[in-house]
Amino acid sequence: MEEEIRKEAIVRYVNGEGPEAICRALTRSKPWLFKWIRRFRDGDLDWYKDKPKAPLRKPKRIDVEQRQLIIATRKRLEAEPFSQIGVSAVKWELSKLGCAFPSDRTINRILKEEGLVKKNLVCTQGSRVSVLQEDTRL
Repeated sequence: MEEEIRKEAIVRYVNGEGPEAICRALTRSKPWLFKWIRRFRDGDLDWYKDKPKAPLRKPKRIDVEQRQLIIATRKRLEAEPFSQIGVSAVKWELSKLGCAFPSDRTINRILKEEGLVKKNLVCTQGSRVSVLQEDTRL
């Protein structure tokens, strides 16, 4: 239905009818009419059809090589005794290699997806237990 109205508007315009008369007859606005005139003049065969509303490109995803490098760096850090294994440590190691690294959130999301983020079992929200607490069984 809407496509037929667009075609009719362009036929009327090509035949010399004024924009105000066309808009009044079709109960449309001037910007609407000129939008379809512009698309008609561009030469596209499907000028009268709606264009998709979806974005033309998707947000940038991290490539597989960089993802594997982040995972390998984290696993290497976990294997070293007394090393930090958080996002900051991973970013530091990547910077030492001269690699560009994504945001903290992206690195953390990748590590979570791979199951490399572990909950802190020593100090949970419900029951706080000190690591240095003396053993009372003695």
